[in-house]
Amino acid sequence: MNEIRQLALVIPWYGPDTAGGAERHARRLVESLHEAGVAVVVLATTAKEVFSPEQNRYYPAGWQEVNGVPVLRFPAWAEVGAGPQNPPARLLPPHLPPLRSAERHMIDEFWTDAAFYEYIAKHRQDTLFLPMPYIWGTTFWSALIAQDRAILIPCLHDEPQAHYSLYRHMFQSVRGVLFNSPPEMQLAQRLYGLPAERARVIGEGLDVHWQGDADRFRQNVFPEPFVFYVGRRDQGKRVPLLIKYFCAYKDRHPGDLRLVLAGKYPIAVPVGFSAQVVDLGYMSETDKHDAYAAATVVCNPSVVESFSLVIMEAWLQGTPVLVNAECDVTTWHCRQSNGGLYFKGYLEFEACLDYLLERPHLRERMGALGKAYVQETYTWPHVVQRFIKALEELGIRVPYRSGPSSPQAGA
Repeated sequence: MNEIRQLALVIPWYGPDTAGGAERHARRLVESLHEAGVAVVVLATTAKEVFSPEQNRYYPAGWQEVNGVPVLRFPAWAEVGAGPQNPPARLLPPHLPPLRSAERHMIDEFWTDAAFYEYIAKHRQDTLFLPMPYIWGTTFWSALIAQDRAILIPCLHDEPQAHYSLYRHMFQSVRGVLFNSPPEMQLAQRLYGLPAERARVIGEGLDVHWQGDADRFRQNVFPEPFVFYVGRRDQGKRVPLLIKYFCAYKDRHPGDLRLVLAGKYPIAVPVGFSAQVVDLGYMSETDKHDAYAAATVVCNPSVVESFSLVIMEAWLQGTPVLVNAECDVTTWHCRQSNGGLYFKGYLEFEACLDYLLERPHLRERMGALGKAYVQETYTWPHVVQRFIKALEELGIRVPYRSGPSSPQAGA
């Protein structure tokens, strides 16, 4: 087997203006590897993000640098009017099992140029490919083309699509899989029969330099005590459930406490609760970390997590968290850190919130424990060390740059 000369992250959307948890994780992972001297490039498309399907020509095609990292972009388009554009059959394994038509909608939802896959086939002998996240066609086809030259970073959570047989085939085709948390790895082992020797947990990293200013937030944005949620506001993240539970709580517990939400796109607030549920919309990074610091409790009700950056950012600002007991990942972090509580159903939500509100010293202690947990486990240097160790255990010698970074010759 030829020596690995470079790592190549494979992802549909990549760039400074691209939103999404997996996309942010990918960007900071690659930048941290680059800072550590690892020879790494990115293969992406010209599209902006999953939330903006109309902007498929947002970034220019070809090579460019993003924060010093070489990025090669290929044209992208949405399914409508594009027609089937799978990789050429000659690039795929000769004995590819039939793919159920009912399961193809995610890998067929977003298309990129065939040159994307030609690049992978051409450089398979000297490149280790890192496709992510698991659900998109760029990840699926890249993994099948690269096979033992692919290490998957799935960002997996328990959703209907995760049970598709085509993903089982993908997980079993690659050399190894890197996970963000032990519960995520255990889910993959249950769903796909992934052998333990091909699975490693490396976690995600956080930029720990943010210092939220609680007083600034209270003076300039919102002065009252509040429960804080930031992120996507859809059913998968259980934001409608959080709003429903909080409104029920306010019916039973009048007072100053508010629910403050931040993120893109509108939300629906029940009639009569506009004063109790406050939507601040999209926030800057500075305002977001100020809000974490000022919040009484940060609540993440989501059940579709592979890591949960939200609760880690809350802990960095010394704020305890409240999470959904149906999410194995966030409850695992709470048990490991002692930095939060978890609820199942409204009555437990109410009891947990009362328990935290009545005990300010406990909130302070839980926030401090959560902060220590993040600083000791999930800084980017820690994650890079685990990443390099995982690749070595999987038989990959990590390539380092010998000089200034540059695109792969002959691309």
